[in-house]
Amino acid sequence: MQGIQYIVDDQGEKTAVVIDLSQWGQEWQAFYSALAEKSSDSQTFVDQPQLLEKLEQALVWSRNHPAQASDLDSLEKQLSINE
Repeated sequence: MQGIQYIVDDQGEKTAVVIDLSQWGQEWQAFYSALAEKSSDSQTFVDQPQLLEKLEQALVWSRNHPAQASDLDSLEKQLSINE
């Protein structure tokens, strides 16, 4: 799916996801709102000021650094040249 990248571990298991907020920002907000609403009865780690600050910093960084696709074949050739 365009605009969504998975981070996988050594066994190929998905462990995290990177979302292009310029494409999926509204969906992320809806998801986050639903998550926050579900946990509104008790304070969770998502509500902690330090985490909220870091999330905001990540959102700002993501807006200023759009995702870039890499051509792995090209990168491999470049690395071979430098060896």
